[in-house]
Amino acid sequence: MGFLRALLTILILGIGLILRAQVPTEELENELESLAEGNEENETDLIQLAENLQILQQNPIEVNFASSEDLEQIPYLNIFQIANLLRYREETGMLYGAFELTVIKGWDQATIAQVLPYLSFATQKVVPEIKLKNVARYSQHNLLARSILDLQPRQGFKDGSYKGPRGNHYLRYRGQYQDLISIGFTAQQDPGEPWGGPYQKLGVDFLSGHLALSNYGALKNLVVGDYQVEFGQGLALWSSLAFGKGAETVGIKRFARGVRPFTGAEENRFMRGVASTWQIQDWEVSAFYSRHAIDANVDELDTSLQALNVSSLRTTGLHRTAGELSGKDQNTLQTMGGNVNFNYQQLKVGATLVNYQLELSLQASDRVYQKFRFSGKEVTNSSLHFNYLFLDLNIFGEIAFDAQGHSAQILGLQSQPAEAFHASLLVRNLAKEYRFIYNAPFAETGANGERGAYLGLQWQLHKDWQWRAYLDVYEFTWPRFRADAPSRGNDLLSQFNWQGSRWLSAYLRFRQETRQMNSQQETRIQGLEWEQRSSLRLHAVYTLASQWRLSSRYEHSWYHLGSQAETGSVLFQDLRYQFNRWPLQLTARYALINTASFNTRIYAYENDLTYAFSIPPYYGESTRFYLLADWDLTKDLTFQAKYAITRFFDRAEISSGNQAINGPVNSELRMQLRWRF
Repeated sequence: MGFLRALLTILILGIGLILRAQVPTEELENELESLAEGNEENETDLIQLAENLQILQQNPIEVNFASSEDLEQIPYLNIFQIANLLRYREETGMLYGAFELTVIKGWDQATIAQVLPYLSFATQKVVPEIKLKNVARYSQHNLLARSILDLQPRQGFKDGSYKGPRGNHYLRYRGQYQDLISIGFTAQQDPGEPWGGPYQKLGVDFLSGHLALSNYGALKNLVVGDYQVEFGQGLALWSSLAFGKGAETVGIKRFARGVRPFTGAEENRFMRGVASTWQIQDWEVSAFYSRHAIDANVDELDTSLQALNVSSLRTTGLHRTAGELSGKDQNTLQTMGGNVNFNYQQLKVGATLVNYQLELSLQASDRVYQKFRFSGKEVTNSSLHFNYLFLDLNIFGEIAFDAQGHSAQILGLQSQPAEAFHASLLVRNLAKEYRFIYNAPFAETGANGERGAYLGLQWQLHKDWQWRAYLDVYEFTWPRFRADAPSRGNDLLSQFNWQGSRWLSAYLRFRQETRQMNSQQETRIQGLEWEQRSSLRLHAVYTLASQWRLSSRYEHSWYHLGSQAETGSVLFQDLRYQFNRWPLQLTARYALINTASFNTRIYAYENDLTYAFSIPPYYGESTRFYLLADWDLTKDLTFQAKYAITRFFDRAEISSGNQAINGPVNSELRMQLRWRF
């Protein structure tokens, strides 16, 4: 609490000192859609990615002085584009404008348009000084308040199961001085969570904060408070979001960013304590310590009703009912460790060591598929990782171990033999006995006992045509949820992109996921059968003059499990209009949905409030409409509101249990005020 009080004090003092000097940034939702595709069901926090892009816009990377690590912060660049840029700079000297990027191998017009907002072509290196008057005068601040209300009450509110009110409330502050100082806090209250009283010691359900110093002499990063850690390829330690298979078919390599502040809303997957990274010539050394309470399901109590052990760790972050509240902060996780990296020309090697300790022992489940999951109080992971770039070939990988010697390995290869062709290959092997807590490798699930191989391709067939594809083949060497025996699966995607002009673009995508699941046939010995989900999507975007932007999509889905076969389809039209006379932008969607069941659901990215993300499943026989208004009240103050409604024609009740809505309509209202100063 002392640290959080200090953060609030600094915030109040800072608001009084800062002059209003920030230029409003463009909204980032559309830029994130291609990165989020294929990761709809993962527990990722897109807020962090959106904020990183916004900070880069405010503090663009100086092309003439940037290192490869600096350029890796831009998610649209691959390692070859970065290497070719650095090679060009070394051979020709400084770059004086974006026009020079067009002659660099791999830098096509689309890539340049994406990354240009995050680049600066300054020819003199500016080293800002950390003086109080400069911090007060030139810092950039962002204060955001959001409320979301379901307009139809759910069953949990009607019968009193949910102990708090219906609204979702979110308050967030982030202050940034150049790329040197960062300070911020986040407070969040989910629908149904009670305020204060006997349940919330801090008044609200979730409160997070940080104070960070970066790029100060040999000190690369120092974070006090809440932070994220990313090392290697995510086998031993990766506490933040990580994207899996999606429309970016060749972007399989993890670009580890080491230690950085946590500013998201994921309530359990972060570190709380202190972490630092030091750069000493070619060596980079990191150390961290964290201790914070996490949610858990209590398994056994002693005679004084104190918890002795827990049966599982909970990750939902929801504390609405008596049962959910009883699991809040029931365990304590202590994490400590370090990382060492050595860079020599095109070779990078590193080592990571991390130790996790739980205050209460985690008891092993008696379910067969959970037999090899972590149990006990302590886990130690170590790993070695490397990255080597030679001309148009990049080889990278990581091997990780737990304290018992069980291992997990990833080996990847990327190649760009021709400017128009890019290929990626990755193989992984995670032993079923390998234990971990925070990891996020590129894999189907990243769970125990997974082996697989992934091949991704990207080919610029013509100046207007691009083909992307991937094939991932994998197997599980131990039973898993809904598969009571070792099983196999494969995923594939094929997408053609067409850029007809600045005003018109389209893509056609086919995607298929096939895996073995428990058979639904009633036999004495239950076996496995193939479950298959397929979809075909046609999407077009067209701009009419400077004010109108329209996009249309039709998507059809198929589902097969044994003799069961279902289909579904979604058709929607998006429209965006920017007023000339007023600083007001409207975005609307109308969707027609017809799927046989939730099995043929179709996920669709929706435009939303800044730093709020919506990728809901469209299912059933229904329609979906939303209207988003984005109004700049002043150059520094923006008000946003979104009204969304789904109307079902095949049911009289939506969802079930505490989340049930009595009736065929589900609607919500979202409002947000954002102050940049």
